[in-house]
Amino acid sequence: MNRRYQSGVSLIEILVTVLVLGIGLLGVAALQVTSINSNQEGLFRGQATEIAESVAARMRSAKLAIYDGTTTLNQVITAYAEEPYACANPPTSCITGTCSAAQLVAFDKYETCLMAQNELPEGQIYVRLMSGVRSRVVVAWTPAAARSDLGQKQILNAECA
Repeated sequence: MNRRYQSGVSLIEILVTVLVLGIGLLGVAALQVTSINSNQEGLFRGQATEIAESVAARMRSAKLAIYDGTTTLNQVITAYAEEPYACANPPTSCITGTCSAAQLVAFDKYETCLMAQNELPEGQIYVRLMSGVRSRVVVAWTPAAARSDLGQKQILNAECA
């Protein structure tokens, strides 16, 4: 009796191995895409924080630099308060020449609005006078779209600094 014993692997075993390997590589690719999106959102948060700090610094410097001694911080915050900042018409440039207090406020608003629009997707700045001499500076942008196939959910108004 001559019996042949199989040596090596069968075609079905190879197909199963290729299938498992393919699914694993798809998982690695999805992880890479999620990592890139998270990294980009982290970059946007950092830029938004920098813009908010710029608005606050401009408000402080306006009080110290050009307003007379009778101007209160509350009046400065009121001058900067706007929801959202509009950057449609460029005001008088205060970089090359001297400006009045109102021109400096308009120029600061325009510059920070351009920063938000250039550095963030659909970036907007909101400044509101709160109680006393406090202000709220909100920098908002449109986050990357959520992927329902990965179980992510979009939370409205969640991306702001």
